[in-house]
Amino acid sequence: MSPYSVSLRGRTMTAIAVAALAGAFAAPTVFAADSATSESNARYLKERADCEAGRTAEDKATCLKEAGAAQVERKRKTLDNSGSPVANATDRCNVMPAKDKADCLARVLGPIKSNQTVTTSGSVAGGGVIRETTTTTPGAIIVIQPAPPAPPQATR
Repeated sequence: MSPYSVSLRGRTMTAIAVAALAGAFAAPTVFAADSATSESNARYLKERADCEAGRTAEDKATCLKEAGAAQVERKRKTLDNSGSPVANATDRCNVMPAKDKADCLARVLGPIKSNQTVTTSGSVAGGGVIRETTTTTPGAIIVIQPAPPAPPQATR
C-alpha cells in the first residue's frame, strides 16, 4: 500500500490536494487572461468616452465605429499596434509612382536632397497635420523682353 492511498478518505484528500495543486498552477493563466480582458475592456471604455466627449479628430459616429472595431480585433488577438509610424508611412510611399515617391519620402523622413524643403503646419487636434514638400529644379533661363514701342503715327 502506498503512502498516498492509506484509506478511502486519504485517497479523497489526495485527489483534492492534486486538484488544488493543478488549480494553483492554472490560476496565473486564468488571472492573466482576466487581466488582459480587463485591460481590453478598460481601453474600449476609455476610447468610447473620448468619442462621446469629442476628444478625437473624428466625428462621433466614425469614432465609435473605430473603437468597436478595435475592441473586436483585440478580442481576436489580431490588433497589432507594434509597427513604427515611420515604417508604415514609408511603406505607403513605396507604392507611389516614381515621380511622386521622392517627395512623399521627404514628407515622412525630412528633406532627402539639397533642393527639397518640407514645411509642416496644423495639428492632429485641429484636424490634421499638413506637410508640404517643395522641390526646386533648375530649368532653362527664359528672358522675356518687352515688345518694342509702336512707331509714332503721323498726324495729318
